[in-house]
Amino acid sequence: MQRRATSATIEPKRDRAPRVGRDRREVKRFESLVGELSAAMARVPADAVDTEIESWLGKICQALDLDRSAIYERDAPDKPVRTTHTWRRPNMPPFPRNYVPEKLLRATTKLVMAGKQITFSHPGEIPVELADARRFVERWGPKASAVIPMWAGGRVIGAASFGKFRAARQWPPELLDHLGLAVRLFGSAIERKQSVTAMRAVRAELRLASRRNMMSELVASLSHEINQPLGAILSNLGGLARLLTQGNPQPAMALEAVNSAIEDTKRTAEIVRRIRFMFKRHDEHKTAVGLGALVAEVVKLIAGEAAVRRIAVQIEVSRSAQRVNGDPVQLQQCVLNLMMNAFDAITEATSDRREVTIKVAPEKTGWVGVSVCDSGAGIAPAVANRLFEPFVTTKNDGMGLGLLVTRSIVESHGGRIWATPNPDRGATFTFTLPVGERKRQSKSRRNE
Repeated sequence: MQRRATSATIEPKRDRAPRVGRDRREVKRFESLVGELSAAMARVPADAVDTEIESWLGKICQALDLDRSAIYERDAPDKPVRTTHTWRRPNMPPFPRNYVPEKLLRATTKLVMAGKQITFSHPGEIPVELADARRFVERWGPKASAVIPMWAGGRVIGAASFGKFRAARQWPPELLDHLGLAVRLFGSAIERKQSVTAMRAVRAELRLASRRNMMSELVASLSHEINQPLGAILSNLGGLARLLTQGNPQPAMALEAVNSAIEDTKRTAEIVRRIRFMFKRHDEHKTAVGLGALVAEVVKLIAGEAAVRRIAVQIEVSRSAQRVNGDPVQLQQCVLNLMMNAFDAITEATSDRREVTIKVAPEKTGWVGVSVCDSGAGIAPAVANRLFEPFVTTKNDGMGLGLLVTRSIVESHGGRIWATPNPDRGATFTFTLPVGERKRQSKSRRNE
């Protein structure tokens, strides 16, 4: 939107020359600053975008002698515009409490979100049609301001405002061009951050869906696993009831029945705890993880499934295998996916050798490997090179997501995963993870 011409008289040329020179010097300095901003926004990680933007709002205001600035974002077309980043000089007025742009500045916000830029060098330049902006400036506003749409991906995702409260100021067109470029750089960084956040959310949902789908395969064996201790509890309590009706002639037997019932109750509760922990949503939380103990926990969880399918499971953990930094629940998901795939491979191949071996051992220096070896039919050549792609499966009723989720988890932990055919029969799936360097170095220092 073009600025309205002011009603001030034209200054003599000798008075205008110094100001024009100052404007050019200011534009030149700001152009250099925008170059630094471009480099900073390109290298900042997605998790640090917000902090970096607030830092640069301050640098821009200080470079242009401004007093307050803000970034506004709209997460989706049906969502309200909200203030996400602010900066102001000490002793300058903050934004009004509970400031919602679309409530106080409805017409102005609509205009800016349509891609129109609004600037005024003093309040008298505010267009008459923007009555809400006039009222805002009279009560809270700056003496000069520039509100610039924030573009990203060919659409307006928000805006940035820059204001001066101590005095009026001019907005040379060349300066506004550079300021618009700075706001566009903010928009690109915010869009990148939003994409990473959305990708993480999709991955989390995918992992949760994978765990829930796998839950249906485990229901039968888990029911059997739980019914065993429940049946033992019922039997012990029945025997105890008979002893009590007879006046309890054998106190030792009664005490044994009570203790057995207590132990079976604990066992049932432990099974339920493992199931709930594995299949509920978890926030990602990385910590030092011993892969040997983690594998043993997963094997306990699917012991009933192995028994139902008559599959022998062996665990081999090297004593020299070091801990890794990772999310225990996600790494359990990896092991569970590979174990269930191995079970399915053996079952569908109707193999006479029904065994799965899972090994935890050091790989090359600084890495730990987990491998799951089965005695199934092996990997079909048609899908050998596409195993970890979406919707690629060798199962009759498979969805082709298990290995995709597993690869995603492993790679998010800095590792890699692959599959190799066994010399005799079956296949081995292996993933490697980096050793927790910080933990290892800290322990080394303590030993020294």
